[in-house]
Amino acid sequence: MKIFRSVLFWLFFVVPMALGTTYYLKYASKQYQSSAHFTIEKSGQTRADPLGLLTGLPGNVSSTQDALIIKDFIESSEVIARIKDQIDIKKLYARDDKDWLSRLDKDASLEDVLEYWKKKVKVEFNTSSGIINLKVLAFEPQDTIKIINAVLKSSENLVNNLSDKARQDGLSFARKELSKAENNLKVVRAKIRSFRDKEQALSPEKNIEMKMSLVAKLEADLAQAEAELRGLSVSLQDRSPKVRAAKNKVYALKKQIKKERNKKIYGSHQKKRNSKSVAAIVSQYEELLTEQDFAEKAYASTLLNMEKSRIDATQKHRYLTVIVQPQLPEEATKPNIPDDIIVLFLYSLLAWGILALVIAAIRDHAGWV
Repeated sequence: MKIFRSVLFWLFFVVPMALGTTYYLKYASKQYQSSAHFTIEKSGQTRADPLGLLTGLPGNVSSTQDALIIKDFIESSEVIARIKDQIDIKKLYARDDKDWLSRLDKDASLEDVLEYWKKKVKVEFNTSSGIINLKVLAFEPQDTIKIINAVLKSSENLVNNLSDKARQDGLSFARKELSKAENNLKVVRAKIRSFRDKEQALSPEKNIEMKMSLVAKLEADLAQAEAELRGLSVSLQDRSPKVRAAKNKVYALKKQIKKERNKKIYGSHQKKRNSKSVAAIVSQYEELLTEQDFAEKAYASTLLNMEKSRIDATQKHRYLTVIVQPQLPEEATKPNIPDDIIVLFLYSLLAWGILALVIAAIRDHAGWV
């Protein structure tokens, strides 16, 4: 039984410690780490932060949703495909001069490359400050800078396109609304032009005012003529030339007033049965003017909205701002020999201890000597 315990000790503690220590001290390839801090800012007013409203503290500088989108993007295979023109991940990490435990397999599948990528690239998002921390591990110091710059550039392109579709849809909608408003205004103006041609009048109101002024003047002249006739009738006989002339003048004025009142203002060429009343014509014309005024205001509003949408579509609404630029690392962060050996020691000791306890429990249960 002692020999069995010794074998277990050697297999699960001594051998792993020896192999692990040898690997870390002699074969483990050096890996360097660099990092960059950046945030996503919006132009104009930022979204309100509920926690900040409750606590009175300032809200996040960038949108949490946008930051999480970028975080997910960097940790996906999409970013690998987008930076492929700048950096070949397989060529960078699948190097024959590096140890086989650290390097990427040259025949690795897309899934394997993504799993390896997640081990070398870490994205941390601070919800309180809105800052994203991007960390990259690579075998060469300069490679970390290249990868970070490529990822930042690709992320910035994604940020710029986050709301591009919505802005383009808004611009397209504004164009359609402007076209509708313009066509509607043309139709209303055509109606007014047709109405004026039909009624042979540029402005019904002015025609009515002119007619009423003429009738009012004739009535004033009639009143004056009747007064003169009464004055002459007192001092002269009815057969007097002056009285006859005054009577003729009164008669002529009354006839003229009656004629003007019965005269059609519009459409004098039409038959009497087709003639319209003054009130109906004015009412129809006022409706057309109201419709034209509404169409003009709607056109002006859609034109303003169109211009606003055009400016909105050409402007950047989100900005990726790098707060801390990546620096060229001078010392390797992996392997971290003291810490790695201590962790290996603890894991080996734990594995040997658990296995020893399991064997002891089985021995007691089975009645081994």
